[in-house]
Amino acid sequence: MAPAKRGKQFGQDSDYDGAWKEALRLHFREVLGKYFPAVAAIVDWSHVPEWHDKELSQVLAEAGHRAGRVDMLVKVRTLSGDEQWIFLHLEVQSSREEGFAVRIARYNGGLFWIYKQQVVTLVVLADLDEDWRPSEYAFSLAGFENRLQFPVCKLVDRVDHEWGERDRSLAVQVARAQIAALRTAGKPKSRYRTKWQLVRNLYGLGYNAEELREIFRLIDWMMRLPEDLSREFERELTVLEESLNMPYITSVERIAEERGEARGEARGEARGEARGKVEGGATVLLKQLARLCGPLPPELQQRVRQLSIERLESLAEAVFGFRSLQDMQAWLDANEGPTR
Repeated sequence: MAPAKRGKQFGQDSDYDGAWKEALRLHFREVLGKYFPAVAAIVDWSHVPEWHDKELSQVLAEAGHRAGRVDMLVKVRTLSGDEQWIFLHLEVQSSREEGFAVRIARYNGGLFWIYKQQVVTLVVLADLDEDWRPSEYAFSLAGFENRLQFPVCKLVDRVDHEWGERDRSLAVQVARAQIAALRTAGKPKSRYRTKWQLVRNLYGLGYNAEELREIFRLIDWMMRLPEDLSREFERELTVLEESLNMPYITSVERIAEERGEARGEARGEARGEARGKVEGGATVLLKQLARLCGPLPPELQQRVRQLSIERLESLAEAVFGFRSLQDMQAWLDANEGPTR
């Protein structure tokens, strides 16, 4: 189960925003280290980052937030030795926008006044316009000067000129999928070929089954295909995995689940299928919760496994608002109820 609704695994509608939100939230350290290594180097990773998306939403609403960009706000502890915490505001922008630097400055100022703490704004430019590279807001008049410079990671530069084909970082694979998706928008056959090349290359990079499924899921989320090409992609992937004796994706995730549900419906055996879905969903969700909140006590794990499929889905949507195990505990206290 993914923390966001994304349709069928080989479905049609691309969702850049949803894929980026999950990649940032579940793989924050890896993404930050690859895109902004200087910032990642000053973070004390022995302290779990705290997510402040609810507070960020206040500033976004006032500034007229729209689709096509992803914003995350996270509080991290630094290695300065004085127990200093800072806020990182990270935005992924997938299209050119007039007045972009002004808006970034507005966000930064708004967050400063909410927290009365310094906020470091980081920008991932995930568009294809090689001439668009905003990195500062500046205004001066009669001796007054206001300036904000923000670090920028231009993905198209990194993908085309810096990150090699053998780079196995999840952050790099997500960036490749983003750029490929934009370049093949409205060209389904071209997208099919490009997506196939991206996925085919994954099998030679030494990923284990869980790593490969996670990366594939994000690529598939970003690079949707029409249903006919989606089915053809599935068939070709099945042949590939059989030839490599690596049934990591096709037999483990979508095909087994979908065929099993169909058999259950046809034979009136939905109860057993539903139970399997609950158990599988709980297992995946527990892994994601551990990444976000740290190691989970056995009693909390057991409470999650006892949830119904409906409540598991609700928990998957709520998880992005959790900052600690206490938030998870509070959610369970309020939402457990009857489990079947």
